[in-house]
Amino acid sequence: MSQPAVDSQSSGFCPSCHINMAERYCRECGQVFCLPCSRQDLSEFFTCPRCGPDNIEDQEDEVICTECEEPAQRATRRVYLCPNCGSEEITPIHNMRQDLVGRFRTTYYRLRTGHELLSGFAARLRILRWRVRELRTASFLHDPEVEKELLELMKSELPSVQERTLFRARNVVERHRASKYRFMNPERWTITEFPLLAGLIDAIQEDVSDYQAYCRDLVNGLDVKLATIEARLTQVAEWHKIFNDHIEYLPVLENERPVAALQPVNLNKTETSEGMGNGILFVTTQRLIFLGRKGFFTKETRVVHTIPLGKISGVTLQGRIRRRVHIEIDEEEFKIGGASKVLEAIPDAITLASSFNEHSLVTTSGSLRVLNLKVDVSSLRDELDTLINYAVSPEEMDETGAPDGSRPYPYPDGYYPYYSRTRGAHSDELERDPLFQLEQQKFSIESTIELLKRQSKEGKLSDENFYKQYRSLTEELFLIEAKIEDLRIRRRYDERYRDQHR
Repeated sequence: MSQPAVDSQSSGFCPSCHINMAERYCRECGQVFCLPCSRQDLSEFFTCPRCGPDNIEDQEDEVICTECEEPAQRATRRVYLCPNCGSEEITPIHNMRQDLVGRFRTTYYRLRTGHELLSGFAARLRILRWRVRELRTASFLHDPEVEKELLELMKSELPSVQERTLFRARNVVERHRASKYRFMNPERWTITEFPLLAGLIDAIQEDVSDYQAYCRDLVNGLDVKLATIEARLTQVAEWHKIFNDHIEYLPVLENERPVAALQPVNLNKTETSEGMGNGILFVTTQRLIFLGRKGFFTKETRVVHTIPLGKISGVTLQGRIRRRVHIEIDEEEFKIGGASKVLEAIPDAITLASSFNEHSLVTTSGSLRVLNLKVDVSSLRDELDTLINYAVSPEEMDETGAPDGSRPYPYPDGYYPYYSRTRGAHSDELERDPLFQLEQQKFSIESTIELLKRQSKEGKLSDENFYKQYRSLTEELFLIEAKIEDLRIRRRYDERYRDQHR
């Protein structure tokens, strides 16, 4: 009497022998099989009995371990291959389920990229506004556009980028809303569903990658504007330092404010003034001050020449090979040499100093507004975390936009012994049990951690990203395990109390 055909895909039996349960899955061809039906290959390799096979080096006459410098020993390794295509890319079916669950969860975690990028930008913005405050306090009151641009970034552009980032993340989650329920019960997956589930994850990964590129473009736009402000403030901060370093040599007048400090410059000798060699040109709201070091044997730092701004009739940059700034005062002409970048800044600095009231702050109230304005992107982090929780949870969003209750996650059948024996592993009462929900979360996080470790070991994840995600997951796992232990202790006390009063 012939035996009926066995549907190995639904029954779980090995399609080759129809006797043993299928326990291995080939990532290359999708074939399932039992371990006895797999092809086996024996390969020889060298290993160190003390340190293992990782540090083996083949030298001229022998193979040694570079760690302990002892001779390596020859060993034999048994490799299991797919009986269908001969590939080594085989894995236990349970691990395949965990890999898919981990990839699904980790993909949605990448939605946090938007907050991470904006968090770095916000940190730079906070540092920059303090630099503005320090310079304004030091009487560098020109270029009020800095405050205007910073206020525009903080009050308008940064909130706008946050909203657009969150909107794009919501679109990604909503686009794959229907497919998330396929990942809620991994122990119920059939083998034929693995390629479909992998394809769904690939589609989510593609959309998340587009979302990450979109976030980078948004933040790059903010970075360009911030970099322009940083460059201007860096130059002013350098002038501020030069003024402070030489303040003891500068005869500061009443109501005289610093504008620029340019070095090194060279003042050519004229009929009425001596040349100063290399020195510094200080531009204030009232004068040009040339500071140089004079003396044949003993060098002395002193003011070589000063020019009131009111006496300057013209400033031009002349020459192609040997460039000079020509400053005309009545019938006399001063020629200033130096690096091209320094010479190009001199006319602008003199123009600014001559019309300082038109290009300066009347008060520092704008700087105070910049300093007191809140720069916080934590709300985006909370919104994205809520969105991620919804994306990996079977719960629907309520009217407030948050998932209902905690975020349960798939857990293997029969793992929860008490309910498996008495009420069944998938009863409604089990799904509502707080302890079971905590166990689901623990299982999900452990699966994600294992996936992260494998990706890091295979070089698919940088050390920085690995430790950042690993630290966050382990902290979350520690809190969940503490809650589980506390809940179990309370239940044991409750059971003892009921037993004593029966």
